[in-house]
Amino acid sequence: MTTIAMAQALERDALVFLAEYDAGSWRPTVGEHLLAEGLARSPWDGTVFRAALRSLTDDVRGGRLVDVLAPAASLLESVDTFVARPALLAVRQLLDALAVDAASLLAQDG
Repeated sequence: MTTIAMAQALERDALVFLAEYDAGSWRPTVGEHLLAEGLARSPWDGTVFRAALRSLTDDVRGGRLVDVLAPAASLLESVDTFVARPALLAVRQLLDALAVDAASLLAQDG
């Protein structure tokens, strides 16, 4: 897949996930929320994303969030940041939305 096609697919997927999350039709696991929170606060770097992908728990590995993180890691390593920018912005919006709710989920469990 070319970088342009990958970026377009990632942008579309991230925006669909965000819309489904906002509508309540996608309910990420607590692990996915925590992963999103960690990545939202981390430096946006392909190495950081790849390290997070290597240490996934089973519930996160089986969830949908991972479907946008793997291509995001590749795009973060891309030389052509202009092409990747809209897709990475969509991923950022998704992770930020999940991260905001991570704190309230932890408060409910505690």
